[in-house]
Amino acid sequence: MLAPDLMFHFVLTVIITAIVAMFVLWRYRVAVLKGMSVASDQSLAIAPHGGVRAASGPPASDAASLAWERTTHRRAICAWLLTVAVPAPLIALAYVSGEPMSVTTIVMISAIILGAAVPMIAVSLGWTWKRGVLFWLALLIGGAVLTVMVSMLQRLARGASPTPDQLLNVIPFFQLAAIFSSIPLLLLLASGSGRLRGVVPITFAGLLVFGLAPTLGSRATQALAQSHAGTELLLGTVSTVGLHAAFIVFALPTGWIAWKRLQTVARKYEAKDFSDAQLLARAWWLMFIASIALEILNTKASPLWAVIACAAAYPVFVVVNRYAVRWVGLAAENRAARTLLLLRVFGYTRRTERLFDRIGSRWRYVGPVTMIAAPDVVARSIDPADFLYYMLGAIDESFVRSAADLQRRLETLDVRRDPDGRFRVNDFCCADMTWRATVTALMDRADVVLMDLRGVTSQQHGCEFELRELPARLPPQRLVLVVDNATDRAFVRMALGQAADAVRFYELNKSGAAATQNLLHDLLRAAA
Repeated sequence: MLAPDLMFHFVLTVIITAIVAMFVLWRYRVAVLKGMSVASDQSLAIAPHGGVRAASGPPASDAASLAWERTTHRRAICAWLLTVAVPAPLIALAYVSGEPMSVTTIVMISAIILGAAVPMIAVSLGWTWKRGVLFWLALLIGGAVLTVMVSMLQRLARGASPTPDQLLNVIPFFQLAAIFSSIPLLLLLASGSGRLRGVVPITFAGLLVFGLAPTLGSRATQALAQSHAGTELLLGTVSTVGLHAAFIVFALPTGWIAWKRLQTVARKYEAKDFSDAQLLARAWWLMFIASIALEILNTKASPLWAVIACAAAYPVFVVVNRYAVRWVGLAAENRAARTLLLLRVFGYTRRTERLFDRIGSRWRYVGPVTMIAAPDVVARSIDPADFLYYMLGAIDESFVRSAADLQRRLETLDVRRDPDGRFRVNDFCCADMTWRATVTALMDRADVVLMDLRGVTSQQHGCEFELRELPARLPPQRLVLVVDNATDRAFVRMALGQAADAVRFYELNKSGAAATQNLLHDLLRAAA
């Protein structure tokens, strides 16, 4: 009788997570906008030009940079596939427990479960939905072929000859794939939006724990109602809260546990125990195995060992991922990091988010990303630490309002790799009196600059200031400016001055996968 309650609680938690995440993100955006409008006590002085600075680390050729990027992406794909492939047989064994099973069945289910790695890979590499779906279909086709081959080998092991009818194993493979994929796809759609990814894991962790209070409370109420004394306690005048007493009793400790869990997650994230992509992958994997475990509870007569096997798949996933990124060499990458400074025209939220997803996410294998925070990109840059600061009401501490604030933030720039080989995004929240000093300080620390100038006109005085400062602080060859048909190019060239002929201009009128791929390659060449 507990299984339906748990299933309802789990599905409701996922739905509420999406709703709460949207609300929190909206309030966080409002808080950032409000903080930007607060007047600072002082106008920060802009650091003088120290001359054009060379990039950190030894130079690399264009071909070497592009080859390194392809190799790194292959390593990341292998790490995530291995992370899912190792615990997949545990779930397969749990799913067929109590039923006739064979090696072919276990391989079939494990190959289907391997598709759970696709969204994890897509987030880590900044893939489009289209590329992710095509990769998932390729995995399914490969899994179907593997299933047929294993079934033939199994028949050979029994001393019989393979027959053509074994090719029909492809049919149950895709039928089972449809069954396995339905619930995870719904969960992914509810929690995998690009605007919610930074908030979903920590929100889900808190709500999953706190949401147990109603379930535990209802069970406790039922247990009390089975005795005369318990019934009097629930319905009598002694209790002022009546039937809700059990819920209140459980709500306070579970709420405390949920809050402590949030703090633990944020603290471990700051200590670099895991990256944001790894945290999101853990949340998705938990959703995936929980949906299967609850299905087992609902359909099997003796589900205990099957549910234990599903539960074991979560810590196995975490441990395997920790070692997989080391085994493929992501965690031990020693290539010199290249810092990317991302500048843009404020106000184009959807366009900026798309550019950040396609370029910023992929650059994080090359080096850290720095930017001036604004409401148009907070959904992509918020991380567990930012989330906790907001929940504690301490978001104002992340704003640069004085020279001391700026110095402190610059000294604590996160330029170390995460365990999965990726770097983090360093976003600086500024007010009107402090952003110029902040952005010039970031220019002095950048190896390459990507500036989105699509639709810019001579009315954007902030962009004019940045365009005049950039050539004085960085070699023009390290500047990549994105333009389109609406860009006032005469204004841009005038602001750049003599450096305009050496700057890399990139025409981006359509933001397709091929266009952003070429833009990333231009950035890699500029950094090389």
